Amino acid sequence: MCPRRILTDSPFDTLEKTFDLLTTGLRPLALYGTGLAGLPDRPVPLGELKARLLHPSTPFAIRDAIVGELVARAQAEGGRWSVGLAGVLLPGLRRAVWALTQACPDRADEIEAEALAAFLAAVARATPGRARLASWLCWLARTGAARLLRAELAERAGPGAEPVSAAPPRPWGHPDIVLARAVAADVVSATDAELIATTRLEGANLAAIAEDLDLDYETCRMRRSRAEAKLRDYLNSDWYEPFDFVGKAAETPCSSSRGRPRHGRPADRRPGKRRSSPPPRR
Repeated sequence: MCPRRILTDSPFDTLEKTFDLLTTGLRPLALYGTGLAGLPDRPVPLGELKARLLHPSTPFAIRDAIVGELVARAQAEGGRWSVGLAGVLLPGLRRAVWALTQACPDRADEIEAEALAAFLAAVARATPGRARLASWLCWLARTGAARLLRAELAERAGPGAEPVSAAPPRPWGHPDIVLARAVAADVVSATDAELIATTRLEGANLAAIAEDLDLDYETCRMRRSRAEAKLRDYLNSDWYEPFDFVGKAAETPCSSSRGRPRHGRPADRRPGKRRSSPPPRR
């Protein structure tokens, strides 16, 4: 009889189970609602608090106040309060990295783990009174996970990767992957790719991102504009090939093989047209 494969929980699943243990039973982890607008004047278990935050009728000001209090507790005490905060924001964390795990399903656990590490690092330096604090924390978690994905794709783009003939399925055309390939091709920096992704794709406020990068607003806006111009040049050049990281029909960009000899590209890809150099990073 073949040995039975043991399936382990993903980092997010483990977090969810730990959160459930902390917030149920006779003495659930709870936040006192006294002094917090929108909460009853009693201990509110974090499971109930999570449901309140997810409800569309809860105003942003109340959400910011609640998340700010949880961040302050996590900064002061760590441990169960850090787990509690992450558990409350877990739906947002899952949404933040969903496209990344779909692009590289065989690296999903690593992506989730990196997102949680980036999340905890963001909590440590967060200002509890910051507006849209939950979105900011989830954005930084996604940034950490995206950095891991881009490093993975850059490695697969280098010597030793093996291109084969069939195109991978969706979400191959996801903008995160296009940006990852631009970073791998040395067209834009990883920081500029993050700037484009978070402000254009995720809807993050450019002023807030400028503050996080320690730049004034106009400098940050011009930096994004220059990076987008280089990205457009890259996408319109002969250097850009939509199916560079191709593999078997069932594979995704991250599931291609490593360590095999890299073959030359087909000589007749675009007959009669000389391949241009990649747009330089200015």
